[in-house]
Amino acid sequence: MALPLIILLLICYGYTLLVFLFYLEVDQEPDPAGDPIKNPRSISVVVPFKNEEDHLPGLLDDLARQSFPDEHLEVIFVDDHSRDSSASILDERTGAYVRFRYLSLPPGVSGKKKALSHGIEHAEYDWIIQVDADCRLGPGFIASHMAFLEKHPSDLVAGIVTTGKGNGSFLESFERLDVLALAGSGAGSFSLGRPMMCSGANLAYSRRLYKETRSFDPETTLASGDDMFMMIGARKLGKTLSFIRERDSIVRTNPQKDLRSLITQRIRWGAKAGSYKMLDIQLLALLVSLCNISMLLMPLWIILFSLWWPWLAGAWLIKTLADFVLLYKMTGITGSRSDLKLFLPVSMLYYPYFLLTLLGALRGRPVWK
Repeated sequence: MALPLIILLLICYGYTLLVFLFYLEVDQEPDPAGDPIKNPRSISVVVPFKNEEDHLPGLLDDLARQSFPDEHLEVIFVDDHSRDSSASILDERTGAYVRFRYLSLPPGVSGKKKALSHGIEHAEYDWIIQVDADCRLGPGFIASHMAFLEKHPSDLVAGIVTTGKGNGSFLESFERLDVLALAGSGAGSFSLGRPMMCSGANLAYSRRLYKETRSFDPETTLASGDDMFMMIGARKLGKTLSFIRERDSIVRTNPQKDLRSLITQRIRWGAKAGSYKMLDIQLLALLVSLCNISMLLMPLWIILFSLWWPWLAGAWLIKTLADFVLLYKMTGITGSRSDLKLFLPVSMLYYPYFLLTLLGALRGRPVWK
């Protein structure tokens, strides 16, 4: 067997083994909801935003309907110089709820990280939940996080982010399966004790941890990535990191409106990877990239190594199976298993999509809005 073929198979089987490990970790049953919290800790929800007039009303309604006690909750919206009607929406709505506050970044200060920091500086409580303005939350979102923390004391808790129901298009299912593959990998890596990815759209942490991890975040050179840099800082500081998988804790974002928007978002996410400076995270990104490119070029490999086509076909088959079982688990948790009927066409189209976003990420510079 030729050396290039051996390397190719090692990449594919290495990826498959890792994804199966993530599946086995995610496969553990989440904690039951249990009894209501008897002595809940107080919480500040911080929402940095910019130009979110279409999404803020839904999030405001969701936060107003939380089952968590009002006396232990405040919600802080921080505006990064929005140019739409976001400010007027919040002016009208926040006055109706005593626990809602609306802040604006001062002139000359901008960016999501600055908005987040501004909100945390003005927060009343020592525990923070961070969500994005385009999110939708169930009524038990905050209560589920607090119940989880009571059972699993942690410095940082990451949660599942998926997309909500839109028009039912193929692109919507494609995006949701893509997001859930990332969420499953994140959940599995947390359970393995080596967290590798999380989302600031569903993140809880102590104010103390936020301050301690600022030195790990290149704020002046990267406009986004606050979630990953905090997670990396927490790992380097030896903090306790956990992942919550209860359905009540899931955050749902709006699907991207078209393929261009989806690719642009993924390029923005991927462009930060080179700055993470943590070996296992960068090795994971390299392994995933090499495996997906190898799958894209599989017809070429079969032509070049025609005598070994059963090995190559087997590598494609078990890689595809690994992706399926992880997504089967994640779609079960999120209640979106019907998307799996499109798994095969999604998996085939994913490879050129991945290559396009990878090339864009290698050339791009991440920005917020």
